[in-house]
Amino acid sequence: MSKLSKKRFLENHSSFPQFHKKVLKQGDVEWKLLKENPEDYYAANSGSVPGMIYYTDTVAFAKKYHLSILQILDEFESDCGKL
Repeated sequence: MSKLSKKRFLENHSSFPQFHKKVLKQGDVEWKLLKENPEDYYAANSGSVPGMIYYTDTVAFAKKYHLSILQILDEFESDCGKL
C-alpha cells in the first residue's frame, strides 16, 4: 500500500472522491502519515481528525460544502431509506 497515491485511493475506494479530497485537505494530514496510520484519522468525534476538531472549523466546512453534503445525504437516503 506504500505506493498507493491519494488520487488512486479515492478513485478506487470512495463513493464521493472529490468531496473526500476536500475533507482530507481540511485536515491537512500528510498522505504518508495517513497511509501509515489510517486508524488515527477515521473518526472526528475522537478529536483525532485535524481540521475538524473545533466547532468553528466544522461549521465553516459545512457552510462551504453544504450542497455536496446534502447531495451525499440524499444519495445515502436513496440507498438505505429515509433517516
